[in-house]
Amino acid sequence: MSQKVRIIKVRHAGASVYLGDDSCRNHCWTRNPERIMDWLCDGWRTRFNQHREHRTIRRYMEDVESRERMWVDVPLGGATVGEPFKDSEARIRCSWLACIPSAVLASPMRVENSEWYAALKRKKINGGRVPGFKSRKRAPQYFVCWRNQNKTGNAVYHQVSRKRGVVVITGSVKKEFRKPGETGCRWMLSIHVRVSQPVRDYTSVAVNWTERTLAFTNEPSPIRRNAAGKQTGIDRGCVHTLALSNGTMLDMPQPSEREKREYLRLQRKLARQDMTNSRRGGKTAKFQSKRRKLTLKRMSSIRRRINNRKDDWVAKTTTRLVEDYDLIALEALNTRQMTRKPKPKQDPDHKGRYLRNGSAAKAGLNRSILGNRWTDIQDKLEYKTRLAGTRLILVNPAYTSQTCNRCGHVAKENRESQAVFHCVTCGNKDNADINAAKNILDRAIHTTGMDDAEGVEGHASRETCVSREGSVETPTPATRTGRPLQ
Repeated sequence: MSQKVRIIKVRHAGASVYLGDDSCRNHCWTRNPERIMDWLCDGWRTRFNQHREHRTIRRYMEDVESRERMWVDVPLGGATVGEPFKDSEARIRCSWLACIPSAVLASPMRVENSEWYAALKRKKINGGRVPGFKSRKRAPQYFVCWRNQNKTGNAVYHQVSRKRGVVVITGSVKKEFRKPGETGCRWMLSIHVRVSQPVRDYTSVAVNWTERTLAFTNEPSPIRRNAAGKQTGIDRGCVHTLALSNGTMLDMPQPSEREKREYLRLQRKLARQDMTNSRRGGKTAKFQSKRRKLTLKRMSSIRRRINNRKDDWVAKTTTRLVEDYDLIALEALNTRQMTRKPKPKQDPDHKGRYLRNGSAAKAGLNRSILGNRWTDIQDKLEYKTRLAGTRLILVNPAYTSQTCNRCGHVAKENRESQAVFHCVTCGNKDNADINAAKNILDRAIHTTGMDDAEGVEGHASRETCVSREGSVETPTPATRTGRPLQ
């Protein structure tokens, strides 16, 4: 976990910083703080890739002499990669690493190691490619600096006002690399940041110079709450993001009509620019005009603005739910399975042709499910309930939207429409999402032996559930058809 803050400005003090040698082997120095930040990011990325090039991947190759095909472990950097070398050797081989602070140069090894194994674990579950190198053009300008508390410590934070702070990174220039005419060797880089809350104790700082952000790596703060004994069931949907069993509807902020029109205009403009590049005989990925890059930048800006609003809503909503309720019940939905593409239907009468399989409607449903961040909401609730000491229970989602919460009758005819639930047996009429949320809460309560809980009424259920505090086995989630985007 981390606290992310915005970088306002950067200031340099002390000796000129040695950046390395140019193509003619002339020494280069600077006092420009922005160039120093670029230099730290480039040096950190270089050392990261030097560690990454020794990772191996298995490839099916043919032996040159015996012509026998076999699986071989090949380094990512190629067959000519030598033995790994220490940071001291890297300073000698690469002149631009000679004066980078040790707290910055030592961090790529641990970061690369954790990212590599996390990516392999993610690849095993979700599939995809083996993680590669950090690109100079595509990857963000980024570096990590460890914190130490000695007299000339690195990544030390100083609070200067209620909403302003300074992170200080220090370094020194070796005697053989000092600028002629200067006697001092120490330099200091002050990163001014804007904060919204007190900075908790941290172990390192991660600077994203591309986005002008800084993240303090620390433990999340505990959620303060008063035990009120409240319980709620939550039904996730497409029309309403969250429906609570008490009748509350919570909707995630969606893109405005103006943003949709602007993004569509930029998409069409990008398509025309792609056609222009193809006429010139070059691939779009390699031959990009400045206007095409500007179009991509504007599209990225719109997406980032939309995602920031959604991230903010998810963070605040999940925190409020954990603060208000001692028990939260959710459906154990397999979102990945629910958002898969439909299989193509071959036409039995015409070879090579296919029948309609509803892929267009399914694509719209998938966009709505993914756009409402169902999995992100569940993940946030999992770790926040763990911090607050409350309970999150996942129940089997089968027939929660077709079961009457009053009499327990199950029938698909109970659903008059997407929003209306009308029981054909007892005549109970309610919002379909709220009725499902009540069923979810009932299943969680009855299966955990909390039938005597105050203010909770419902029919018996035989479904199993899982509590994040206990060791109960997680039930196999059944997929449930989501609601179409209106």
